[in-house]
Order: sequence, then C-alpha cells, then structure tokens
Amino acid sequence: ALASGYHNQPEMTQEKFKPSFLDETQTLFRTGDLGKQTAPGIIEFMGRKDNQVKVNGYRIDPGEIEYQLTRYASIERAIVFPIQVNNQTQLSAYCQTDKTLEIAEIREFLAKFLPVYMIPSYFIFLKQFPLTRHGKLDLYSLRELRETGKYLVNSNYVAPRNHLESNLVSIWEKILSKHPIGIFDNFFEIGGHSLLLSRVVTQVHKELNVFVKLADFFKVPTVAGLATLISQTQYNYQEPISAIPPQKSYPM
Repeated sequence: ALASGYHNQPEMTQEKFKPSFLDETQTLFRTGDLGKQTAPGIIEFMGRKDNQVKVNGYRIDPGEIEYQLTRYASIERAIVFPIQVNNQTQLSAYCQTDKTLEIAEIREFLAKFLPVYMIPSYFIFLKQFPLTRHGKLDLYSLRELRETGKYLVNSNYVAPRNHLESNLVSIWEKILSKHPIGIFDNFFEIGGHSLLLSRVVTQVHKELNVFVKLADFFKVPTVAGLATLISQTQYNYQEPISAIPPQKSYPM
C-alpha cells in the first residue's frame, strides 16, 4: 500500500522515496524505523529515528500537530506527546498561552487541517513551559502535568435526560476514562476507537441486556443517538420504572 510520493512536495518525496537496492524498478520508502541485523535474515527493531509515534494503528508525526496548534491565535508554543491511559495510547497537547481558550474551538480549528485521529485528547494550557536549570525545556515536568489537563470536551455539554442515557454515559466514562461526557459528544472525537468500541458494545450487552451492532454504532456515535436506537422496539429495551438517578454536575 505504498504511495508514489507526497502530494505537491517533490523535495520530501525525493528524500523519503528511494529506488530499491534490490530492483531499481521498484521503490522503497524510508519509514524512519531503526533496526539492526542480529543474524542473517533477522532484523531487530530498535525504535524510531524521528519523533513519529503510532496511535491506534496510525503513524503520526507530533510535529505536524504542533505546527497547526501554533497557527491558532494566542498559542505561542505547543508540544504534543503520546500518553498511556488505561493501556491505550492517546495524544496530549501542551500549549503555551496567556489567554483563556476554548478547547472545542481549538478542536474545530484543527479539524480543518488534520484528521480526527491526530486531534489530541488532552489539552494542558500553561503561561510558561517549565525549564531545567540550564534553561532547556523540561520534558519530564511537562509529562507530569497531564493530570491537570482537560480532555477534548464539547463546550455545549448536555447531561443525560433519562435512565438509559445515564447508564450509557456511565459506561462511556468508565471505558474512555473521561469526565464529563455529554450525550451529544462524538465517541470517536473524544478518544474512542474501534477497540474501545468493542468494549462498549460488550458492556452495554452485559449491563443493559441489549446487543448493539457495531455497524449501527458507527451511524450514531453519540449517547443520545445510541439511546434513541436502543429504545426502538427491535432492541426490546424497557425503561425502568424507578426514578431517574440524580445527575452529576460538573464545573464548566
């Protein structure tokens, strides 16, 4: 599945796409992976020669995201790291700014230039990046600040309106490890992917005795849409008679 080059970037194409040393009619691509030959026919993977990372099967260069972030008004500098949350790799963006920014607006801006899987799940805003005593960027301290970050939340947060939506939100928050999740938040825009989706489907079946098809979930990737789908007679779901549980309130 190798492309023939980078679109409208001949210099980068010349740098990364090289004639094969085995067959000059074929093309090899410089992946940036670093390896060493330990025995004839055996190559041991050592890591990367650049900063590219893999997130949910996608190869990503954090520098591309950092560049787009710095194009956003009031963001002076940006660093993007891959982080591990519940054994899942997600992207965390650290932005240097002295303004109060809306995450939803930043996401909307990034979506104009980047695919969904390259939009960070966490945002940390700092007036000044931490420095070492030698004046260099303190990457270790930046990583430690993740707990203070805000995830990609829809600023128009809407709380669950009934028992079913409340249960679905609870399942999503547990699996995605994010709070709060509104009923109109898109599963795939707040860090969800196909592997986590399988866990959601399994948990919905276990807790609500309802089996939702994966294909249906892709059509309605919000709690509100999923609740409407489940409420249809084909899923045989009955809303409990008990009162709707008190809703959690979150500072916005």
